[in-house]
Amino acid sequence: MSRRRLLSSLLGAGFTQSTASYLTKADIDTAASDEVPIVVGFHSETPSSQRTPIKRYVPADWYNDFRHATQMKDRLTKLLRGLSGIVSIGVIPGDRGGENAKLLVRIQHTLFDSMLGEIPVHIGGVAVTVEAIDEITPLSCRQRLQGWNASQSSIYGGYAISGDNSTPIGSVGAPAFKNGRRYLATTQHIFAGSNASGKTLKHPDGTALGTVEAAKCREDFAMVRLNSNYHIERSIRYSGYNGIAGHYSSDGIGYLKSHNVKTQKVGQSTCRTTFARIQSIANTIYTAPGCVPKPYTVVHKSNSNNKLKRGDSGAISFHEAPNNSNKCWLISFMNYEDSGKNTVFGTGLYRLANFGYHF
Repeated sequence: MSRRRLLSSLLGAGFTQSTASYLTKADIDTAASDEVPIVVGFHSETPSSQRTPIKRYVPADWYNDFRHATQMKDRLTKLLRGLSGIVSIGVIPGDRGGENAKLLVRIQHTLFDSMLGEIPVHIGGVAVTVEAIDEITPLSCRQRLQGWNASQSSIYGGYAISGDNSTPIGSVGAPAFKNGRRYLATTQHIFAGSNASGKTLKHPDGTALGTVEAAKCREDFAMVRLNSNYHIERSIRYSGYNGIAGHYSSDGIGYLKSHNVKTQKVGQSTCRTTFARIQSIANTIYTAPGCVPKPYTVVHKSNSNNKLKRGDSGAISFHEAPNNSNKCWLISFMNYEDSGKNTVFGTGLYRLANFGYHF
């Protein structure tokens, strides 16, 4: 079978583009009768080395259920389009051997009772759950809570940085790579306006660190070319891992959710915190500060004693790399919170691959 025909067959069978593009006939042939292969993410030991897709076999019924729920999320989005009070619509992947996948509709708490009758209980056989949401606020602040020295050349994920917004302090996310260039990835909303391109990223003491070369308001990220005297390391400070070695795909994040893994992040306000679980993925956020809708969003549920504070925006969640326990893979930005529900969310890094970036 030709590569083009195999890809067409896999896409027609419901595989995601990120998985179907890297599967081979041998991957399909060696799967057990009740399993399918998926690409959970992409690994590279160094930024310049070849990115290797990492594959895992998962129960076929779990994956089919997950992909069907994702398709029904698109149908539900069209059904509810234009209704006021909808905060977000997303997918809760099922547990392996447990509950099936669900859809989650989050509604502004002030409109919850009046909107509840507009939300279907099921769509295409997929259960729809609803949740009332308090005010969503961006994670950014004025005070500097992590005092790294502006005279040092190395910058790490989690360090405090400053834009030009009224609440300009945020956190360094991680290095991103595109066309052989290295960027510092952080949140766009520490900068004023809807396009941060050309603006200066600063140390909290005012020292210029570099210039934003590209930014997206809806996805809420900014890519900074650092000045020649600075270098962002491929590492998150205090993460507990010996560097970053890749990022999870959309299927890979669903895989993490099905295993109920605990994710982490490092932000300059609260340092390293651990989340109870990934709540939902593929969310589209309709009510939030800045540009909306915000697509491809991953929502993490925090423990009750985990306090996310303003200033953590730009931080990136991570989990142990599936093929190297000494290193981590990245999951998503952590740019916004709903403190009433102890949830934090931001764009999944797999979305940034569509703009040519890898990690």
